[in-house]
This record gives sequence, C-alpha cells and structure tokens, in this order.
Amino acid sequence: MGKLNYAKSLYGEFKSICDLERENLREAELILNLHFGVKNLLEKNMDINVTEFFMKYNFKNSVLIGDEINSGVIPLKYFDRKWREETGKLYYELAKNADIVDRVWSGLALRLKG
Repeated sequence: MGKLNYAKSLYGEFKSICDLERENLREAELILNLHFGVKNLLEKNMDINVTEFFMKYNFKNSVLIGDEINSGVIPLKYFDRKWREETGKLYYELAKNADIVDRVWSGLALRLKG
C-alpha cells in the first residue's frame, strides 16, 4: 500500500487534491509530492525561505504527502543538497505542528504522532 492509498484508507476519498509536481499550491484536502513543491520553489529562487513560504498556509485540515529524500548518500551537487536540507526543515516544522504524523515505508505504516 502506498502513501496515497494509506491516506484514503484512513480518510476516504478527497474532494480537492493538489499535486505539487505539476500544480501550484492551493487549498486542498490532500497535497501530494510536497518534496517536489520544495524543489520547484528552489529552482525559481534559491534564497527563498521554503519553510516560511509553506507555513503561511493553513494545513490543519489537509493531508500532506511527501517522499523521504534525506536518507542515503549525500548528493554532490549543491542544489540537490540544498533541496534535501530545505525539505527536511519543512517536514520538521510541519510534523511539529501536526495533530497526526504517519510514516509509510515499503507499504507499512508507522504512527509517529497522534
């Protein structure tokens, strides 16, 4: 079971879905590919405060899904390291403020908070 199917098993179908790989951020019940949203922002402006940008949105009633990109070998390219670091900072802040945090890895879900 993937992250999206896991979210649907908990909350049912979502009326409004935003995919940050292809679309701009807007109010949605489900936001996919949060890590690509960070990447898109950094590609446009390396000096942007990614966490500040995302934290201005009210995600209290949204399910956020992003891939874990902070594991493994540290990338050689500066941009890839920056993307990885900024994504980790954002995930930290979102998790700190979230009511529920689940990690889905290899089809297995682990409740971290809530």
